[in-house]
Amino acid sequence: MRLLTLFAFVACTPTPIVLGGGGTDPAGTDGTYDSGTEDETGEPDDTGDTGDVETWPGSCPELYDPDVLQTFELTFSDGEWRAVQSDCQSGLQNYRPMELTWNGETVAAEARLKGNWSWSCSKPQFVISFNESDPDGRFHGLRKVMLDAPWYDRTILHERLAFPLFEKRGLPYSCANSARVVVNGEYMGLYANVERIDHEYLERHFEDPDGNLYQGGAELKTNEDIGDIADLQALQSAGAVEEIEALVDLEQAIAEWATEAMVPAMDNYWAGVEINYYLYDHPTRGFVYLPYDLDLSFGDSAYTDGSLVWPDTLTTDPITYEHNGWRKEQLFMTVLANRAWCERYVDEVALARAAYDVDEISGQLERWSEQIAEAVADDPNKPFSTSDHEDAIADLRRFLSDRAAFVDEWLAEDGHCPARW
Repeated sequence: MRLLTLFAFVACTPTPIVLGGGGTDPAGTDGTYDSGTEDETGEPDDTGDTGDVETWPGSCPELYDPDVLQTFELTFSDGEWRAVQSDCQSGLQNYRPMELTWNGETVAAEARLKGNWSWSCSKPQFVISFNESDPDGRFHGLRKVMLDAPWYDRTILHERLAFPLFEKRGLPYSCANSARVVVNGEYMGLYANVERIDHEYLERHFEDPDGNLYQGGAELKTNEDIGDIADLQALQSAGAVEEIEALVDLEQAIAEWATEAMVPAMDNYWAGVEINYYLYDHPTRGFVYLPYDLDLSFGDSAYTDGSLVWPDTLTTDPITYEHNGWRKEQLFMTVLANRAWCERYVDEVALARAAYDVDEISGQLERWSEQIAEAVADDPNKPFSTSDHEDAIADLRRFLSDRAAFVDEWLAEDGHCPARW
């Protein structure tokens, strides 16, 4: 009974085990994962500016304050707004000049549309950029602001609820809250305000942020002027688990995969989706997995007729589940086909379950759903009714406890390892 054994260990061990060599456990006893971001002396660096000690990850910028419902005002000229609308009809993502006003500050910026499956012209989603014209342009330390409103998330809270679990586990995560978006003086609707993965994200999470960053494990997003992707090519060529171990921080990787599986994140790496994740080649640790685009987390995502996108979300197996439009990643399968790494993965699922505190997440759901209730009711462009939104909140409330119960049962079973495909 792996679950009972592990939870007893969690309850009885007074201090976390620190990540390191010699076969130590990478996970803390409270369900957290030690990301190993201190310097080689074991001491965090002093900034030298204020006397404060610099630690990783850094705090979220104030634009992501969870206690404040943000308001972003986007102002386009009439011609540029017509161009944005034309872009939407044509499926284009052209940056258009505009001004952003937030908390009394107004700055020049550029904005483009975003989305793949979530693309919508009735309630367009935006990336607002401060560095298109000036590469050094930043707003409160950010080069971009990302505003999401996928039509299939009727709670408008999926990403906001999912990322804190990664944070709690000591894994990389995106800051997120909720924001009202006003375009040319008219209320466009409520959005998720989610931190974008870029160099500033790396600076917030890692002492050494200068390695290669790949979107979807394929597209180089940093160090583009050098363009050296030999590290990625080596990873793509790795076949045996020993070759993968030499290139990937596998302790971190399986912790990240297991946390996705716990939620579960139905449209992400652990499920075989090749586009919704980032890889960061840390200069000393190797490749690190970064969670991204968690809007299909949990179990209440719905089509416009109310039917669930994935009716089997509640009972998805943390190892064998595969997205119905993709194929499981070969690297994932190779690692979990190894008994030792598979057993470590199952332990990481148990630690993710320990961190998945139903009361805590339910409390976040209650606070944040109350915070956004009026903004949702007033949203003129939401593709569902206010009662649909309220029903989705109620469904999610039930799902949180039901998913925990299912994973408890799964952990109590034997025979998960080695994984068989």
